[in-house]
Order: sequence, then structure tokens, then C-alpha cells
Amino acid sequence: MEMLNSVSLLLASNFWTTIIDFFAKAIVNYGWAIIVFTICLKLVLSPLDILQRVSSQKQSRVMAVIQPEINALQEKYKNDREKLNQETNKLYKKYKVNVGGMCITMLVTMAISLIVLFTLYSSIRSYGTEKLYTTYQELDNAYIAAESEYSTLTDTDLTQEEYIDQAIILKYDELSKQNSWLWIKNVWKSDTNTSQFVEFDDYADHFNLEGEDRELAKARYDSITSTIVGDGKDNNGYYLIIIFAVLVSFLTQFLSTKLLAPKGQKMNLTNKIMMAVIPITMLILAMTSNVVFTLYISTNSVMAAIISTIISLVLRRINKGKNDKDILMKSRNIEVVEYSRNYKK
Repeated sequence: MEMLNSVSLLLASNFWTTIIDFFAKAIVNYGWAIIVFTICLKLVLSPLDILQRVSSQKQSRVMAVIQPEINALQEKYKNDREKLNQETNKLYKKYKVNVGGMCITMLVTMAISLIVLFTLYSSIRSYGTEKLYTTYQELDNAYIAAESEYSTLTDTDLTQEEYIDQAIILKYDELSKQNSWLWIKNVWKSDTNTSQFVEFDDYADHFNLEGEDRELAKARYDSITSTIVGDGKDNNGYYLIIIFAVLVSFLTQFLSTKLLAPKGQKMNLTNKIMMAVIPITMLILAMTSNVVFTLYISTNSVMAAIISTIISLVLRRINKGKNDKDILMKSRNIEVVEYSRNYKK
């Protein structure tokens, strides 16, 4: 319930779009703004991620070391479930394995991540749709203004059509500073061969244009789009960001399930399934989302991989050279003197 309240509050307050607009005003481009915003957001949330990963890896190492003892208990009490649970809990208590605490940390991290993902997706999707309408409306207003201004001009060698086309191109160039990114013509649409403009029927319905107003608006729409596109194809993109997002998703999943896993740990069936499911999900999401959100999830995945790698390397360096006895004794906070195989406080 609290999670739903948090989601509703973030959506109602336009929290994310306000922050993204702040970055866009500073950087003057929504494509670069979302990348910088995502990096900053990931860094802000990274302490919780670090805590979860450190705790998880520490408990995993202890669990790996005491696994033979757990197996022995399972064999000894295979016909007595209640006794097995009691002895297993005693073993966990002995080595201070806090399974519940590890799960709570993981669940809190997951809950926050899901709140951020769902609220950002919803905010960017609705904001992107509105941006498509308002962006084209500015071009339409520029057309109407130029048409009106031309009748008042006394010294110009341009025809009315040329004068309007010039005004449209100037306004388009101005808008492109914010809405284009590298090869992408409009970041509020997907990186596909779709048009960079909002569909006319959607635009007319959004502003409730009917009758003669709709016909005039359609004539202006055809003129504006042809002026900007000319005889070329109006491809908004070439699927490159979508391909990149899928590759990053696969590599991140591969890194977290194989390269960053404890030494000797084999990839289980669940991880194998996730390595296929997550990239496919990313493909669908990237194909149906605008470039702004696709850039967010791609940048977030890259940052997650970098942070995970750094944490793993640091922990491996810290634990380098530690044997099983060191791990067990540290988990119990015991200072030991070794007599053969017996340990004493």
C-alpha cells in the first residue's frame, strides 16, 4: 500500500518531469539531459545498492563454506523436518547468517528500484506524448504567424511560400536543439523508421479540431512536414539505440550471473532463463518507448554494470587470501588459537 501511495505521489506531483526539465534547461538538450540525470540518480541510489551487494556477497561466502555442514544435517535428519529446521537455524545462529536481514535489504532495494522505474516510465511516456503535440503546435504557430506577417511586408523578394518555409525551418532548427540527439530527429519518439512528427489525426483530436479548422490544419501539416522532410525519408532513427539497449541488457545480466558470481558457482536454470527473458523484455520496451526512456534504461544498465564490477573487484581484493577458517571465524567474531583442528575462544 505504501508503495502504491509513493507511486501516486510521484506521478501527481510531476516530480520526475520537473527534474528532467531542470537538466534540459542546463544542458539544452533532452537526450544528453536524460543521460546526465540517470548517472546522477544512479549515484544517489548507489549506497543502498552497495549495502545490498556487500551484505549478499558476505552471506553467500559464509553459506558456501558451511554448505557441507548443511548437507550433513539434511542427510542426518532427512526424515525429521522439524528437527532439521531447528538444527539448521542453530547453525545459522552459530555463524551469524542473517537470511531474513539479507532478504529485507534486497526487497527494499528492489522496491525502490521498481518505484523509480514505473514512475519514470509513466512520467516520461505521458510527458513525451504532450511534447510531441506542443512541438508540432509551435511549428504550426510559426506557420500562421509567418503567413500573417507576409501580408504586412513591403520590401521582400521572397514569395509567400518561400517566406513561410524559411520561418518553419528556423523554428524547426530552434526546436531541434532540444529535441534531437545525434542521429535521432525527435527524442520523444522511438529510434525506428517512424516519422518524427505526431500523426495529424492524433494532433487534431488532441486539440479538438473539427470541420474547416481541421481541413486548414491538415493543409498546414502537409506543408510543414514536406518543408522539413523534402523528398527524403522521414525516419526518426535507425534502431541503433534499441540494439544497444538489448546488448547492454544481455551483457549486464551475463556479468551479474556469471562473471561476478562466486568462484566455482555454476549458472543455475533461473539465471539462464533470465539471460533470455530480460533482453527480450528490453527489446519490447525499447521498441515501444520513446528515445528518452530508452536512453534512461540503457544508461542505468551501464551504470549498474560499472558499479557492480567495482564492488565485486573491491570485495575480491579485500577477501583475497582469506581461507574458509578466516571467513567462518570472522562471521562469529572469534579470535582463535589453533590446536590441530580445534578452535578455542
